Amino acid sequence: MNKILLLTFFALTVISSSSFISISHVDTTKYFHHHLKPHALGISIVLYRVGKADKIGELSNLNMEMSKSKSINLYKITQDLGIIFMNTSDPYSDTHALPYKMLYGTFVEKQVGDRIINGFIPTAEVATICDWIKKNKIESFEGFSKLYDNLSKETKQELEDIGAEDKKALFNGYDQSLTQFYFAALKDKNSIVICGDKLQATYRCAQ
Repeated sequence: MNKILLLTFFALTVISSSSFISISHVDTTKYFHHHLKPHALGISIVLYRVGKADKIGELSNLNMEMSKSKSINLYKITQDLGIIFMNTSDPYSDTHALPYKMLYGTFVEKQVGDRIINGFIPTAEVATICDWIKKNKIESFEGFSKLYDNLSKETKQELEDIGAEDKKALFNGYDQSLTQFYFAALKDKNSIVICGDKLQATYRCAQ
């Protein structure tokens, strides 16, 4: 009997491990974010302006660059902005969408000193993101307000459910600074690296 139980446990362990190993980067990102929600911690998303590069491997002294970098900390509002920019209740559903990349970059995994980089935006894509910002006019409150007001009913309900701030607070506190950050990166021909730091703080859980 004990042998049967042991073999059953081993088989289930192998199946579970194989399933996890087969998860793609897209699914890994979604898995991480969705399993984070029920816990009392948050992810502070920090974007750093670094040197001109098409690939992260072209940046030779990232630790020093990041230490001296002009950065922006979106704290835990990244999810709110993702919901608004993508007009969806699940901002992690399309990791190839430009508004997603604007906040999280393309997935990479690189440790630099005590920081772990999980997102990278090449210099050329900074220009594409700035074009998207200008097209939607979200660098102004009028443009951001129009984007917000045109959200679907489901998207607005999701913002309400997570306890998002009102559109004026989101614009003044985060969106305006983020768009200015991107325009400065465009002017200086920067690429951008993105880190997610855990916060032992109250997280607006989606129960």
